[in-house]
Amino acid sequence: MHTMRFVWTAGILATVGLLLSSCAGSSDYMRPSTSTLAPTSDKALVRFMRPSPVGPNVEFTLLDSNKLIGNIAAKSQFDYLADPGPHVFIATAQNKVFLEADLAPGKVYYVITRIYYGVGRFRVAFIAVTRGSEYWETVHQYEKELQRFEPDEAKLKAWEAQNKAQIDASRAADDTEFKAKYDWPKLVPGDGR
Repeated sequence: MHTMRFVWTAGILATVGLLLSSCAGSSDYMRPSTSTLAPTSDKALVRFMRPSPVGPNVEFTLLDSNKLIGNIAAKSQFDYLADPGPHVFIATAQNKVFLEADLAPGKVYYVITRIYYGVGRFRVAFIAVTRGSEYWETVHQYEKELQRFEPDEAKLKAWEAQNKAQIDASRAADDTEFKAKYDWPKLVPGDGR
């Protein structure tokens, strides 16, 4: 009897886990997309990916310095066309993280975002997919599995305008205080494909 109850409970938990892990989160600032962007001769492409189902209802915004570029939810990905040269990507949850990137035109770069549970709230981390790293080949599988989103530009611009003073003040403090305290992940031109 106890063995039957255990098997039944394990089956239910496995089914619920499978359903949760197969569903992408959602965002008020992003919409589902079927298109895949490509880099151009004068732009680099950064593909942000969040493969984990952890925190399915938790999303966080991504900035390119002072510019809001999107939100990323669980089990999703989105593309960002960027000017070549240096960039500082920022994500904020309970913590704030940075990724420094020097991008070359015509190349695709990959950034894995990760959510984990901190002290009472979720925290965020960036993983730069560098040449030869553990995710170098895995990202191709993620491209097939993860739900594609694209920014809802009107909603992003409205949010950015409403929070501009806070973003600018935070970025000024980041450059003088926070960013220099840690060794943040980096992408260099040769990490592009």
